[in-house]
Amino acid sequence: MTGNPVSEVEKTLGYRFRNPDLLEKALTHSSCTESSSSGYNYERLEFLGDAVLELVTREYLMTEYPQEPEGYLTRRKIKIVMKQNLARQGRRLGLNNFVQVGNGFDASEGAIDTIAADVLEAIIGAIYLDSGLGAAEEFLQREILQGSSDIDPLPDARSALQEYCQAKGLTLPEYRLVSSTGPDHNPVFAISVIIDGKEVGTGIGRTRKAAREAAAARALDNFERMV
Repeated sequence: MTGNPVSEVEKTLGYRFRNPDLLEKALTHSSCTESSSSGYNYERLEFLGDAVLELVTREYLMTEYPQEPEGYLTRRKIKIVMKQNLARQGRRLGLNNFVQVGNGFDASEGAIDTIAADVLEAIIGAIYLDSGLGAAEEFLQREILQGSSDIDPLPDARSALQEYCQAKGLTLPEYRLVSSTGPDHNPVFAISVIIDGKEVGTGIGRTRKAAREAAAARALDNFERMV
């Protein structure tokens, strides 16, 4: 990966920075700095961009799908903001060719996908700091949301929860039977879902499958409320 003039990157993004230093920082991997705590790399901007992306995507989906329930919006939102989609959009923009990396950077295919997604989020954060939410929303609409309109939502809560965990770097969900009550011909199952060693949701159903789905839906709802 090689460096490029700021003007070339701005042309690719369709946005001109008032403060070019923000763009340079958004394109600097921590391997370029002696200490990642120095702040001159994209990690802090990525943190901010992730939040801006979440907010704008939620508002976009509520406008685009006014009749759909919360669960549908959540499943579609997860597909849009997950790293796989962000990497696809980042590589389409060629961000992996613009980013500055150090000699110790692992240039494997997986690492390049990761950096393309991370830099895209950092650029979102940089645009937000440079010109505010309106400019960030305009960029997101043009470069991510409209280009993600063909993405199908995840089919069920369990799939959505697994994708959510992968996108956020969490452990994959583990489902545990809490109790089984009622007669053999008509049992009621209670199942909890564990992520990162913590119970994040419990569901009840007439079958184990239904109880797991209910637990996943509850976990997603709990995560959404924490955002």
